[in-house]
Amino acid sequence: MGYLRTELHCHNLHSNDHLGDLEPPFDCDVSVQAQLEQSLKADLDVLFVTNHNTLDGYKQMLEYKRNHEKFSSLKVYPAEEVTTDKEAHVLVYGISEEIKSNQTLDEILDAARSQGAVTVAPHPFSLIDALREDSLKCDLFEVFNSSNIDIFSNKKAEIFAKEHHLDVIAGSDSHIVSTIGRCTNLIESENSLDDIISA
Repeated sequence: MGYLRTELHCHNLHSNDHLGDLEPPFDCDVSVQAQLEQSLKADLDVLFVTNHNTLDGYKQMLEYKRNHEKFSSLKVYPAEEVTTDKEAHVLVYGISEEIKSNQTLDEILDAARSQGAVTVAPHPFSLIDALREDSLKCDLFEVFNSSNIDIFSNKKAEIFAKEHHLDVIAGSDSHIVSTIGRCTNLIESENSLDDIISA
């Protein structure tokens, strides 16, 4: 068993028109093909597509991969970035069915756990869409987000994680091609969804 170079937080054009009520409809213009190409360039083993409030983009990527042998070494797994009723975000990994947005955080977490999924508090202290102290309810904590636009959000997350002894990940939060794989995680696991979720 080795280490898997893993992108845990990225979006593609299927994220558009799925954001929360207070957010703009346009999120990303990265095509499935471009996302896969950049993932190969970034030498990724694993890609979780975390589009907002939809599994679209993941399904299309699987279809594209089936027809293009050169992407066979890259494993793509299901994930979703779900918007709560308070317009905060929570990442969910390893789901088979979409989780409905605009629910309470507790309802989203219950729906995730019913599918055996793992939840993450993304950009927990960003200027907008952050869970803040409610991050403690999630399984994992995004201690570093490479797309945060201010220097304080990641620092606050780092301090909070240390104070509460949290299990942490990092995320690219990529919305453009060039940042896919900019911030990866090394996961010691076999390359299957169940093993990665367990790890």
